[in-house]
Amino acid sequence: MFKKIMFGALTLLLALTLVGCGKKDEAKPDAKPAEQTETAKPEAKPEVAKPEFAADKAVLAYAQLFAYGVPEDEKAAGMTEADMKPMQEKTIGALLQAFSMFPLSDENVQIATASYVEKLHKGMEIKATLIKDDPGQPIVELSVEPLDAAGAAQVSQTHEDVQALASALEQLHNEGITDDQLKQNPEFQAAVLEVIDNFTNEYPLKPRVTKQFTCKVVQGSDGKNYWAPEDPEALAKFVMGQ
Repeated sequence: MFKKIMFGALTLLLALTLVGCGKKDEAKPDAKPAEQTETAKPEAKPEVAKPEFAADKAVLAYAQLFAYGVPEDEKAAGMTEADMKPMQEKTIGALLQAFSMFPLSDENVQIATASYVEKLHKGMEIKATLIKDDPGQPIVELSVEPLDAAGAAQVSQTHEDVQALASALEQLHNEGITDDQLKQNPEFQAAVLEVIDNFTNEYPLKPRVTKQFTCKVVQGSDGKNYWAPEDPEALAKFVMGQ
């Protein structure tokens, strides 16, 4: 069960620093300069800690965030609510704007949005499979039925229930009834939720597609290492059917 929609998104930090310290030896009178006696050894690179979560779990979280804004397990990718904010505003913002055409109470906006996200979660059925368990660059295969955005927009514009509700709302406004009054009217709120539920049920999906993504290690805002797709933008376009 998905938690309530919280506006958040991904900001990944990658910061590896090398700190060297030491004390120089005092040169003895008969000692030769160091460069004449031995060749300086290259400084050893620090080992990168292996991410705690598997690469397929992390890529799945990214894909779900890009598709409908709510990963099942954001911790697998090192995401916090603050991290997810920009992407959630982008993926869910258009939906909230569409819902705003009808005067819904804040509580019912959350209900409608959560219902829509749950439908996409089930319909798109995003799957992530670890194809190559490489210690440095694992490869994950994603499979998804992307939302047909153009088709969904067409449904919203032509759906009979939506058109009927829009006409009823215009008539109520002409009679002097305000949006604030309608937000407090249980019968009107129930009617809007039913219409939204009906027309989002008809949103079309594209045929299932599959693609592989190479991962890399990134450092989350908590300082721990996580897997992430090398090209997040390509992954976002893929799950959105672009």
